[in-house]
Amino acid sequence: MYQFRDPIHGFIDISDDELKIIDSAPFQRLRNIRQLATTYLVYHGAEHSRFGHSIGVMHLTSRVFDSVTRKVPNLFSDDEEENAHKTAWYRQLLRLIGLTHDLGHAPFSHVSEELFEPGKEHEDFTKLVICGTEISGYIREIGAKFKKQHGDRYDITPELVWMIYEGKDILNEEFIVPDFFFLKNFMDGELDCDKMDYLLRDSLYCGVTYGTYDLDRFISTLTAYKQNNQLQLAIERGGVQALEEFILARYFMFIQVYFHKTRRYLDKVLVKSLKAVLPGGKYPDDVSEYLRWNDARILDLIARSEDSDVVPFKNRGIMTCVFESKTHADQVDKQNTKLIFNQLKRKYGGRVLYDSVDKAAHRLAPALLAPQDDSGRGIMILDEGTGDVKNIMEESIIWESIVKPISINRIYADKNIAAEVRKEIQKIRSE
Repeated sequence: MYQFRDPIHGFIDISDDELKIIDSAPFQRLRNIRQLATTYLVYHGAEHSRFGHSIGVMHLTSRVFDSVTRKVPNLFSDDEEENAHKTAWYRQLLRLIGLTHDLGHAPFSHVSEELFEPGKEHEDFTKLVICGTEISGYIREIGAKFKKQHGDRYDITPELVWMIYEGKDILNEEFIVPDFFFLKNFMDGELDCDKMDYLLRDSLYCGVTYGTYDLDRFISTLTAYKQNNQLQLAIERGGVQALEEFILARYFMFIQVYFHKTRRYLDKVLVKSLKAVLPGGKYPDDVSEYLRWNDARILDLIARSEDSDVVPFKNRGIMTCVFESKTHADQVDKQNTKLIFNQLKRKYGGRVLYDSVDKAAHRLAPALLAPQDDSGRGIMILDEGTGDVKNIMEESIIWESIVKPISINRIYADKNIAAEVRKEIQKIRSE
C-alpha cells in the first residue's frame, strides 16, 4: 500500500496493483495534459493536469461508496457473505473506473476534440487505452486476484471496467448484474465523483472560490434507495443545502472560469494552430501514435512553426471581446447578436469573430421538472425518517434560477479596431 499526498484530499491510499496502472506510460502521459486547456493563460495557476484529477476521482469513488454502504446495510444482497463479496468487487471496479476515465483525452483536453477523425470522441480512445495497452494486463491481474479471493463470478476485466463507465450493453450474457447501472451513477450522474473533484481542484488552482463547497457534508448525506428493484443514488433531506452549494459551485465555475471570454477566444485560436501543426490537421487513429501527443509536444510545434495561423495563439490573442450578451440569453437575444455580427463581418471581414456557448449548467435541468426516469437523471431526496422519496424540485427553492440553460454570445474584434467596433455596435443597436 502506498500513499499519495494530494492538495485537495490529503493522503490518498494506493494499492500495489493500482500503482502499476499509475506508473504506466499511458497514465503518466496525463501529467502533460492540462485539465483546463488554455485557462492557464487567463488564471496563471491553472497548470494542473488530468493526472492528479484522475487519482482524486479514484479516491472519491471509494470514499462515497464506503459512506453509502456503511449507511445502508446489506445494500447488494440479504445474504451477508454475498453482500461482502459484491461490496469489495464493486468498490474495486469503481476505483479502476475513476482512475482510468480520462486516459483517452487529447492534448488540451476537450478543446481539440474536433480534430479527431469523424465519428471519434475522446471516450473512444479511452476504451482503446484501457483495453488495448499495458493497462489491460494490469487490470486483468487485479481480476485474477479477485477471482481467487471471492470466486469466479467476481472477475474484473478491462472490458467490464469500460462497460460500466460507458453504460451501454451492461446487461449482456456475460455480466447480468443490474447493480452496474447504480455504479455508473458514481461516475456519470448529477452527484458523480468526477464533478466533486474537478470543481474543488479547478477552483484551487485557478485561485478562485466559485467552485468550493462542503465536500465532507455532501458525502455524508449521500445515500441509496431502490426504485422498481433498481438501486439509485440519492441525498438525505438534511443534505439539501450541501447539494445546493455543490450545484451552484458548478454553475458559477462555468460562468466565471470555463466560459471566460478570453479562454473561449484562446480555445478557438488554439484549434486553428493545431490544424496548422498536426500532420493532416488531425490526430492519428492509431492508439499508440495518438498517445505520443501531449500539451508539451503541441506547444513545441507551435513555437517552432512559422505558419500565420499560429500567430494569434503565440501572441496570446490579437482580439478582444467587444460585445457580450447576458448569461441566459434567449433565442431572440442570440439572433440579434448574430445580426449585429453579420453587419460587422461585412464591414470588417476577418477582423471580427463570433462565439456562442450554450450549455445547461447541469445535465439534469430538463429532468428537474419531472421525477427521475429510467435514465437515472434527476436528483432525488430521501426522507430518512419516513422513507419517502421526492424530486429535488419539491425541496429546493433556488432551482428556478438555474434550470434555464447558460447561453452566452460574444463578438470579438482586433485590438487595434476594438474602440471603433464598439461604437459601430452601439450605432447598430440604436437603429
